[in-house]
Amino acid sequence: MTDLAKRLALCAGTKKPRVGSGATIVCGSDRYPATVIEASRTGHKIVLQYDDARRTDSNGQSEDQTWEITPNPNARTTVATRRRNGAYRIKGETTRVLLGTRDMYQDPSF
Repeated sequence: MTDLAKRLALCAGTKKPRVGSGATIVCGSDRYPATVIEASRTGHKIVLQYDDARRTDSNGQSEDQTWEITPNPNARTTVATRRRNGAYRIKGETTRVLLGTRDMYQDPSF
């Protein structure tokens, strides 16, 4: 099982997100860090704010990537909702959201 698959499995059943906790928005093989800034009382709807990510390695176009991630209170926001299976998706899309972890990765093969 890959590292991303393990995280998906661990985060899929998250019921109640906490404001201030980390999230990862998964677009294909790319991942973008975010912070939960609002959560409905039931946890069905959350508002995510993208975090800043700065690459700290010198590996060029490589799968071996290291990032410094910091919250950005001025960044754009997006809404995610919990599906019946417990997984979160960006509202109106199939883009996955992992709660409890902040991760950044840009697939060098695209």
